[in-house]
Amino acid sequence: MLYVMPFMVAMIVTIAWLPVFGKFATKWGIVDAPGHRKVHTSPIPRIGGVAMAVGVLIAAIIVVPLGPRDRYFLIGAGVVALCGVLDDRYDLDYRIKALGQVIAAAIVVIGGDIQIHALTLDDRILLPQWFSVPLSMLFIVGITNAINLADGLDGLAGGTTFLSLCALAILAYGAGEPSCAALALAFAGAVLGFLRFNTFPASIFMGDAGSQLLGFAVGVLSLRATQGGNGDIGIGTPILLLALPILDTLSVMIQRISEGRSPFSADKNHIHHKLLAFGFDHHEAVMVIYTIQAGLFLLAYWLRFESDLTILGAIAVFFLGSLTLLQVAARRQWSLRSAQASRRESSLTHFVTVLRQPRHLPRWSYLAISTGVGAYAVLVAIQNLHVSGDVRWLLTGMLAIVLAWLALLRTKPLSTVEKGALYITATILVYLDHSRNSADSPMNKAVWASILLMAAGTLLRMRLASDRRFALSPLDLIVLFVALVVPSLPNSLGLPDGGALGIAKLVVLFYAVEALVNRSESHVLWVRVAASVLLAGLVARVTL
Repeated sequence: MLYVMPFMVAMIVTIAWLPVFGKFATKWGIVDAPGHRKVHTSPIPRIGGVAMAVGVLIAAIIVVPLGPRDRYFLIGAGVVALCGVLDDRYDLDYRIKALGQVIAAAIVVIGGDIQIHALTLDDRILLPQWFSVPLSMLFIVGITNAINLADGLDGLAGGTTFLSLCALAILAYGAGEPSCAALALAFAGAVLGFLRFNTFPASIFMGDAGSQLLGFAVGVLSLRATQGGNGDIGIGTPILLLALPILDTLSVMIQRISEGRSPFSADKNHIHHKLLAFGFDHHEAVMVIYTIQAGLFLLAYWLRFESDLTILGAIAVFFLGSLTLLQVAARRQWSLRSAQASRRESSLTHFVTVLRQPRHLPRWSYLAISTGVGAYAVLVAIQNLHVSGDVRWLLTGMLAIVLAWLALLRTKPLSTVEKGALYITATILVYLDHSRNSADSPMNKAVWASILLMAAGTLLRMRLASDRRFALSPLDLIVLFVALVVPSLPNSLGLPDGGALGIAKLVVLFYAVEALVNRSESHVLWVRVAASVLLAGLVARVTL
């Protein structure tokens, strides 16, 4: 619970406060106006950083056992967030922003003793204090600005930082730094709550308060995850994890200096701008960067115990390969859209076009989803179920809610309460599924067949949907990566045996239920009847 609760509390608080702060952003003058460097065409509140800061602070106070270093970290984060809010409101000079970052870094480095104490070459080399302090401050300020400058597209900085924070939580857990892991997950929860409003088209921006806060958090937590605890992880690991924003920042600044401009001047030379110039749309550019960040996540995890020299070599290869690829594409004037347009329609493309027609897609995808969900529910319900009393009461409560709407209210479409009951029921189904001891039985094979069937139907719906309501988004991409890939990594936050498979089943079931809920606008009655029958069967089984 030490790792689940900070994530959940920060996410819920952030989601709850974002609409509230968004309403006051215009009154306070904290909005991002359109411009020649912007991709949005109307003013958008940039108050997301404040909501994330509130979410993390409440989670840290309530559920994280804070030590002295944690308190110094939160104070430094508060300084950065305050400077960011002032910048969002008054557009501060970059030197004033840099001063605030240096003060915040000094608080954690000098006050909290969060420093780069050693480098891992062939052996672990301890650094003298006179070198460690400025190096640590430079590292924190550098990462803060790298994340800040990466905030150029909807969901871009938030998504890449979310993946980095999840990786840092795993590294901190393995290094024996539980409070660091908990705080990393609190920040990750706040970011995920913010991304609910920031995925394209964004309704709220994080602003400098958010991007600087997240950059500062990643920088400080990187030092704690690698320099504290058992000390087996070198400082090169978080640098590899953050190689993409570091590359982006260095390449842009070098280009600006070579052109005789300030390294902090604005332009459209970032990697995400180049992807847009290559013909990628907003979603595609963000997904490409998310995919690269996910690859760096896995590479950093597998190389975490290697020497800093080995990791720096991997970073150099990544830098060289990325820059070469971008240069070749630019010189050849490569464009994704022109490349796609020049291709003749293949048989597969024609087949996909046919599938998009409404008379085919709903029939096949929803039939697969409905059959898979129904079969899974029945297979779980007919097992010998032995559960505690609170699960029985929870099932009974869900049944009462569905029956009440079925018999009394009969509203269209499904109410928020009913949707919540369906998602809770899905969670209980997975819990009951993993409570049985029949891993090698034919019944278990049938269970996985039903999961695969609903997954296939859900993917078909995502791939072929013509509306944006259920199309695969960048947010879905990182949620799927964190939910399906991260728990499968060895020693990932101490998950019990089968925990990764349980999370995988739950994710598939949640997306399947979402598809059915969206479809239920014209089929409300049968959804309520099916849910009532299922819940009644589960209540009868667990109370025998």
